[in-house]
Amino acid sequence: MKPFVVNLSFIIVLLLVVSCRNESSYYEQISEKKTIISRILDLNKSITEIRKQEKGKISKEGLDFISYEYPIGDNDSYAISYQFDEKGCFEISFDSYFAIKEDAENVLEGFKTEITHSEFGAPTNDNNLYRWKNANESISIELDYKNTDRGLLVLTIMANA
Repeated sequence: MKPFVVNLSFIIVLLLVVSCRNESSYYEQISEKKTIISRILDLNKSITEIRKQEKGKISKEGLDFISYEYPIGDNDSYAISYQFDEKGCFEISFDSYFAIKEDAENVLEGFKTEITHSEFGAPTNDNNLYRWKNANESISIELDYKNTDRGLLVLTIMANA
C-alpha cells in the first residue's frame, strides 16, 4: 500500500509541474492581445478610435494622452500609451518592469524578431537601443534594452513628420 501512495504522490506532483509550465511566455501573452507590428496601424488614429479598440484598464488620461495597463504573469504588468496631436496618434509606447529579468529578455527577443521579420528589416544598434525605420522613413521604432537585466523594457513607435 505504501509504494502505491508514494507513486500516486509522485504522479500528482509531476502533473502539477507539467501543467504549470504550459503557460505561454510573456512575449506570447503580449502578442495575443495585439502584436507590435499591428500596433503600428494605430498611428494617426484618433483618441476616440483608440478608446474603442483597446481592452486594457485606463491608467492615465488627458486631452492628448491615454495609457492602458495590462496584467501579465502573477504580479507583473505592462503599459501601452498613446500620444495625440491634431493629426491623430503620433507616438505609441510600450513600458514594462518585470520582476524576473528572463521575462524581460523573452519580450526583448520576441519584439526584436517580430520587427526584424517585418518590412522594417534588421535594426541598427546604438548604445543599448535598437532602431528601425520603414523604407520611406515615415515610421520609426526604438527598443531600449539598457536595463533589461533589471526587468525594464521600453519600446516606442513614432510617426515621423
